[in-house]
Amino acid sequence: MKIKLGIIGLGNIIEKHIQAIEEISEFEIKYVCDKNPEKLKSVMQKLNCKGYADYDKLLMEKPDVVLITLPHGLHCKVTIDAIKAGCHVMVEKPMAINVEECNKMLSAAKEYKKHIIVTDLASFYPGVLKTAQEFRSGFLGRFFTGCIMNIRYYFNNDRPSWFLDPEMSGGGMFFNIGIHRLAIARGCLPGLNPISVSASVSYLPKYKIEACTSAIVKYKEGGSMIYEEVGYYPKPDWINSVTHFIFERGIVAWDEHLWKMMDTNGNEKVEVLKYKENPYIDTYYNLLKAIKGEYYYPTAYEYAMDIAVAQAVYASSAQGREICLKSAEFTIKNDL
Repeated sequence: MKIKLGIIGLGNIIEKHIQAIEEISEFEIKYVCDKNPEKLKSVMQKLNCKGYADYDKLLMEKPDVVLITLPHGLHCKVTIDAIKAGCHVMVEKPMAINVEECNKMLSAAKEYKKHIIVTDLASFYPGVLKTAQEFRSGFLGRFFTGCIMNIRYYFNNDRPSWFLDPEMSGGGMFFNIGIHRLAIARGCLPGLNPISVSASVSYLPKYKIEACTSAIVKYKEGGSMIYEEVGYYPKPDWINSVTHFIFERGIVAWDEHLWKMMDTNGNEKVEVLKYKENPYIDTYYNLLKAIKGEYYYPTAYEYAMDIAVAQAVYASSAQGREICLKSAEFTIKNDL
């Protein structure tokens, strides 16, 4: 019997989700929901499924899984409603807009014995998976430091208006786009635990949200990551913004084709990377593993920790001090 899936929210990213779901034979999309009647009708006809303008009515159909692709400020409430209705939940990144919401979601999942999977793709990039493999094996030695810099114009015309509302989006560019960078570092450094954040956030007066942030995240086991997220300008061709990680035994970086490492003697190791046409497929295989009771990674707890770090970035800048992630305000309860 197929796993019945309902989709709540039919935004711009939904086509990638549908394509991934259709690649896995165990899943079947049975219900969709959106307040836009034209979009709802179009997807209903395409998928030959039932559709609703009200997600409560969709939940009454008792799907096995609900995919939530709504504005970030709605993730917590709809996720908990779906869990209470008996559904596992697949929710688009970011998991929620603050630590409190993440903890409520984790607690609901534990109470009702349901799984939450967050569909951030960065954890499954081939360069990330390769780095994680080599770090976990001990080949790279201890982690020292790393840097991820991203420059892109954030205020493009096709960005939904709610992205520019800090209460609905959860913050600015660092929370919405920079969280991908946090997922990259988390994916590359399995087993490391972030303990503190120091950050500076800069604003232009004409925007309600930030689009220029620098942050340092330190780890309990040693080492730190440096992030720079800039969205007030398009990226110049002459800016070098390569992602790199520095370990005890060498420097690691990758591009669209190759994973590269140079050791302390100057010797290079190069490996060809294989990219999937639709990386969302990996997140749905994680969902399938969760439903079957098999091991999967990353869990919702790891994604919630990303939220804690992102929230601490804003707190550090506002308060002008280093933020301890072990303080109550930033503690994620590992309830799953």
